[in-house]
Amino acid sequence: MAALGEIKDYIYENKSLVLATVDEAGNPQIRHIGGYTIDGKDILFSTGKDTDKTREIANNNNVALLFQHEGQEAPKNITLYGKARKLDEKETAVAVELIKKRRPQLRYTPEANIIYRVESKSVKVLDFSKEDKQVVFPASELA
Repeated sequence: MAALGEIKDYIYENKSLVLATVDEAGNPQIRHIGGYTIDGKDILFSTGKDTDKTREIANNNNVALLFQHEGQEAPKNITLYGKARKLDEKETAVAVELIKKRRPQLRYTPEANIIYRVESKSVKVLDFSKEDKQVVFPASELA
């Protein structure tokens, strides 16, 4: 398995994450999110307030986040599993600054956007160059 620092770097350096949610009918939904950062073991991300994903998270906050670099040899991809939680005003102010460090072009306004913290529970690393091609471990190891 890749070292924990390498895993965090891989997540941070990715262009975008793929967010997986579940709609009211139980159908999986996925989309790219560029405005995010890693904070310890958790991921902070920004999105529009009036979107399908915010409604889906309100109904079922279990999410998966996929990180994959094109052309990357190892690891091939990393998936975090956890629960998304809308941040309060004070937490949001800190999160916006953290996300802007990684993504300076972030356009955030409290009227139009919302920030979530995905409280990561587990991490799956897929690396075809290793004997154990798939490793799953508690996200607490990233903290």
